[in-house]
Amino acid sequence: MMSKSEFQVRNWPLWRTGWRRLKRRPLQYLLFVIGVAVGVAMMVSIDLANGSASRAFELSTNAITGKATHRIVGEVSGLDEAVYQRLKTKDWGLESFDRQSSIIAAPVVEEYVLARELGNQPMRLVGVDPFAEPPFRDYLQGGAESGLGGLVAFLTVPNSVILSEATAVTHNITLGDAITLEIQGEPITVQVVGLIQASDGNGNRALSSIFFTDIASAQSLLGMTGRLSHIDLIADDAQIAALSEWLPADVRIET
Repeated sequence: MMSKSEFQVRNWPLWRTGWRRLKRRPLQYLLFVIGVAVGVAMMVSIDLANGSASRAFELSTNAITGKATHRIVGEVSGLDEAVYQRLKTKDWGLESFDRQSSIIAAPVVEEYVLARELGNQPMRLVGVDPFAEPPFRDYLQGGAESGLGGLVAFLTVPNSVILSEATAVTHNITLGDAITLEIQGEPITVQVVGLIQASDGNGNRALSSIFFTDIASAQSLLGMTGRLSHIDLIADDAQIAALSEWLPADVRIET
C-alpha cells in the first residue's frame, strides 16, 4: 500500500505543473470558468423558457377545452355551422338518443390576434355561445364585472369582448374601453364589456392571453361567417360511436 509521503512525491510534479500554468495565465483560467458558467446558465434559461412556454400553452388550451371530452373538427377552414344545428336538433336519425342521454355540445370559433393596447402581444380570440357554455367552462358566470356581467351588451354590442380582470389591471383597461386588434393584418376596434376572473392562479394565468366574444362577432371579425373552428362535446364512447356514423365525410371527432 502506498504511503502518504510516497503519494505526495509521485503527484507533486502534476500539482506543481498545474499551479505554474495557473500563475502564468490566471486570466485564461478565469475566462474558462466564466465561459462554462455562462454556458450552463444559458442552457438552464433555455430549458426554463421552453418549459414556461409549454406550460402557458397547456394552461391556455385547458382554459378553452374545459370539461369537453371530445370535439368535432373539419378542414383547415373549419366546419359548416349546419353541423352544430343538426346536432342540437338531433337531425341525425339517432332515435336512441333520449333526453337523458343527449350529447352536450357547444360551438367555438377561435383565432390568434394581436392586441395593440396590450403591447402587441398575441391573444386568443375565442367566440362562444354563452347559453351553451356552462357545462364546459364556468369562466363566463359571475357578478357584474366577472362572468357575463353585461350579458345584454355581450350579445348585442357589435365587436364586444370579455377579458381577464388581471390582464385589464396590468394594462390599465376598464369596462367600456376600446382595444385595437390586428386580425390578418387589418386593425379592428373592439369594446371591453366584461371582466372575468378564475378561481385559482393557474386559471388566471390561462385567461391572461384570451379574449372571449360572442360567436357571431367572432365569425364576423375573423371572416368565418357560417363556419366554426370546432364543436366541443361532452359524451360517452357509445354516443360518440353512434354519432361518428352520421357525420359528413369531411368532419371527424377527436378526443
